[in-house]
Amino acid sequence: MKRRLLLSAFAAAPLLAAHRLRGDGDFSMVSAGSRSTMEDLMMNENSYPFLDDLRRRCYLYFEEAADPQTGLIADRGHADGSSFSTYASSAACGFGLAAHGVAANNGWISKEEGASRVRKMLGFLVNEAQHERGLIYHFVDRITGQRALDSEASTIDTALLIAGAMHASQVFQDDRELVEMADTLYERVDWRWMLGDNGCLHMGWQPEIGRLPYQWDRFSELTILVLLAIGAPSSAIPPSCWNAWRRENVLHHQGESFVSYPPLFVHQYPQAFFDFRGVVSSDGRNYWRNSQLAHLAQIEFQQSLADQSPKRFGHYGEDLWGLTSSDSSNGYRDWGGPYEDGQAQPDRGIDGTVVPSAAGGGLAIAPEQTMRTLQYQKNTFGESVYGRYGFVNAFNPRRGWIGSDVIGIDTGITLLSASNLLEEGVWQPFMQHSAAKRAFRLAGFQPLAA
Repeated sequence: MKRRLLLSAFAAAPLLAAHRLRGDGDFSMVSAGSRSTMEDLMMNENSYPFLDDLRRRCYLYFEEAADPQTGLIADRGHADGSSFSTYASSAACGFGLAAHGVAANNGWISKEEGASRVRKMLGFLVNEAQHERGLIYHFVDRITGQRALDSEASTIDTALLIAGAMHASQVFQDDRELVEMADTLYERVDWRWMLGDNGCLHMGWQPEIGRLPYQWDRFSELTILVLLAIGAPSSAIPPSCWNAWRRENVLHHQGESFVSYPPLFVHQYPQAFFDFRGVVSSDGRNYWRNSQLAHLAQIEFQQSLADQSPKRFGHYGEDLWGLTSSDSSNGYRDWGGPYEDGQAQPDRGIDGTVVPSAAGGGLAIAPEQTMRTLQYQKNTFGESVYGRYGFVNAFNPRRGWIGSDVIGIDTGITLLSASNLLEEGVWQPFMQHSAAKRAFRLAGFQPLAA
């Protein structure tokens, strides 16, 4: 989906883990497929230090981009840390809440400091920030918490914010005040208010026009939204809503089908929180494998662009790939790929730009392929693309353009995915939350057959 446009309409080395469904509806890992990948990384003298350095740099953004009084995370900032946007992104705040938990669990900050940072943000969100029936605005002023940029009270951004709060409430579960605020943030959302007669959620609400006519009615990052609305402690939507949205477009990679939306972030945000490994949904699809195929298909798509137009796209390939919604030399773009089976066209203005978070957000999903390109990007382009907060948002080697900014959600998804790869640092706490378990159970997820 177009993350910056208000009214948007819409394997090698897999970390497969077997799950069992206990009587209480808890999906728990029983095998250690991810541990073997972690051991492989530890044996590689370059991989683990690189990943740990990358996520520490990513976390620095959430430290320095947080307003000192409210804790809200700036939507974007200059890559050198010299300035930040005056408005916060509610989704970036959700990633920030999870990032504080990851940082505390890894000892980058103390548990007390992590809890303090989470309490500050949650307290402001619950007591001060503008919302409509619990829906937080897509963008809010970092200082006042009031609506910014004429944005919508957003269902998907509220869901990502709540996901981060759920993770933090599990990491800091001994802090009663923090847990109660996280619960309040979730409980006050009126999900049913956003539900259409067709069982699909609307994208949001604006004071000028009311409920937006646009719906989450086809495959996208909506999976995390629908699951959280189904598993909600209050005003939950019916479990049948999981099957209300359309599974399209269906593409293929080496004979396997997958449901696609071209920018890779749609395959990453839900996977950062919900652990889809080893489970199959009621519609018979393994969404973990679906995300793997989307990443592998994009690499193949960009290699095809390089083969067809070497002068324009010759730098694309297994060493250098990655497209997801990002900045560009011509403004913000909602690009990705592939768009259709068997066709490699530079749709939506693809101009040779490389977006590091396309691979960064997929570190846990396709580790071999994503590590290959991220290390290549760092080693080849150096400090021009890899700096204070990790990678810049985007760059174009062919044109010599390098973006000046980092964006909170892109830096955040890189941190969360790297942490899931290294220690399941987001999955384990999040999946222990009662709402996450309830959502999977009500939506009809079952363990994959052995």
